[in-house]
Amino acid sequence: MISHPEIILEAKGVHFAYPGEAGEAAAALSGIELAVRRGEYVALIGPNGSGKTTLLKHFNALLKPSAGEVLVGGLSTAAESNLPAIRRQCGMIFQNPDNQLVATTVEEDVAFGLENQALPPAEIRGRVSEALRLLGLSELAQHPPHLLSGGEKQRVAIAGILAMRPRCLLMDEPTAMLDPGGQSEVLDCVRRLNREQGITVIHVTHCPAEAARAGRVVILDRGRVAAQGPPAEVLTDLPLLHGLGLSGTAATELAALLREDGFKLPRELLHGWELIEHLCSSGPKI
Repeated sequence: MISHPEIILEAKGVHFAYPGEAGEAAAALSGIELAVRRGEYVALIGPNGSGKTTLLKHFNALLKPSAGEVLVGGLSTAAESNLPAIRRQCGMIFQNPDNQLVATTVEEDVAFGLENQALPPAEIRGRVSEALRLLGLSELAQHPPHLLSGGEKQRVAIAGILAMRPRCLLMDEPTAMLDPGGQSEVLDCVRRLNREQGITVIHVTHCPAEAARAGRVVILDRGRVAAQGPPAEVLTDLPLLHGLGLSGTAATELAALLREDGFKLPRELLHGWELIEHLCSSGPKI
């Protein structure tokens, strides 16, 4: 059982290795310990190959640990009988929304997963209508998905997951293939679902500005948790980030350079608007 009723996702001493050449296994996770509470928004960041996507797939039971245990809502992913319930709780969103769109209209696409569950038609229509409304897609219900913008496509993919009524949204760099407008569109939508619907979000990203939207940032390095905490704490620790080949937000990096030139700026600056406010109020102190 899970150690606390508010914990929905838990990795306990999780190890995982991908098969390698000549039978040698390549370690991807090395003793991960991580607990996520219901309603949290957690950003996973780290260098390439640090284990971010591998860990995310463990929470949906797409992968299973070679040692240790993963619990989803108290259910172990090791038991085959738990997998349907686990996958109903955790929906996954991938980088390319085109890979998740399968129908000829937006409405049919959102209904696809529900139809596979053989739900009554009236319930399917109600859930689809609700998901489209929550994602701001009602006016696009009869549009072909392939004619939508990148941001709209990703919102359709999220609506399809949301219609399944998951407790968790697992996102693997969902904005990587979108333009800035599409990125904001998707991130604003996800943040709203987290705040208003209480959906737990685990967001894998390479972008510090995206990670700054989360309530907690977890850094992975070589399959281990290297650091975790509030964004204003983790993403402003530039020695830590730079040592792992990562960077802070643009505002954090610029503030560090300005401090070197004599500006008195607090070290916890994370967002551009915060930096602007301090520059306007204080000015250089040389």
